[in-house]
Amino acid sequence: MSDNRSIHFTREAFLHPVNLGFLLTVSFLALLFSGTPWMPTILFSVGLGLELLYLGTVPQKPWFRRHVTSRRNEELRRSGLIEKSRFDQLELANQKRFLAFRTIHDKVLLNFERLPESSRPLTRQLIRRLEQMMKDYLDHLVLQERYHEYLDHISPESITIEMRKLKKEMAALSPGRLMEVKQRRMQILEKRLERHQVAAEKAEICRSQQETMEDAIRYVHEKSITMSHPDELDGHLDRLISELEETSAIIQDIDDDIPPTYTVLRQLEGQEDDDSGPFVVR
Repeated sequence: MSDNRSIHFTREAFLHPVNLGFLLTVSFLALLFSGTPWMPTILFSVGLGLELLYLGTVPQKPWFRRHVTSRRNEELRRSGLIEKSRFDQLELANQKRFLAFRTIHDKVLLNFERLPESSRPLTRQLIRRLEQMMKDYLDHLVLQERYHEYLDHISPESITIEMRKLKKEMAALSPGRLMEVKQRRMQILEKRLERHQVAAEKAEICRSQQETMEDAIRYVHEKSITMSHPDELDGHLDRLISELEETSAIIQDIDDDIPPTYTVLRQLEGQEDDDSGPFVVR
């Protein structure tokens, strides 16, 4: 994903086609009414005021930042830079795992090239699916590392011990401000424990889906060695495509609710005793 810190949102807002169209319109109107006293000055003053208001507010809006970030990610994805960036951030073992997966993928493409010209429409369809599966496989590797980073630095046993200690402390307290603070901390600990359990389950789903894709690419490779026409895959192609689509849906589901890294979590933990307001864990 694109790093928001590398995006100049004010510049993106200024160069947005809608804003450039507004500036062009103001300039055109000022030129059109150049013969009318004070009119160009008024138009430029109003235009400058609206422009400053726009540049001072819109670049800070979450919806605008999401729009710009999404557009930037799409540009990077088309250029292949996102895939390279994700590969570079993998641990060495997972880099080797991905390269092994890509090697099988490339062998399948070579085998497809030996098939008759009449089979090209079907092989092109399958190649597009395989390309998507390779991207999904890389996404899974990145997600799995993020989950492992989270799980490795959060101990459910330590959370449980903290909850037991806190319950004993609360049992000796009378209702009041201190009791409210302790209850809020208990809620945070409960949410952390629940979040850890959910993360562990999704990490296992992620691992299982990786194995599914590995089995799928091996199956296609084995069939591509001996088949004389991709119609021989026709009986299994629908199931393969269905598995790939389910995999993509699970990736999206995981990515929508991915837990923070342990660094972010430590920042959240530092707010446990903050009395500035309710603490919400998504």
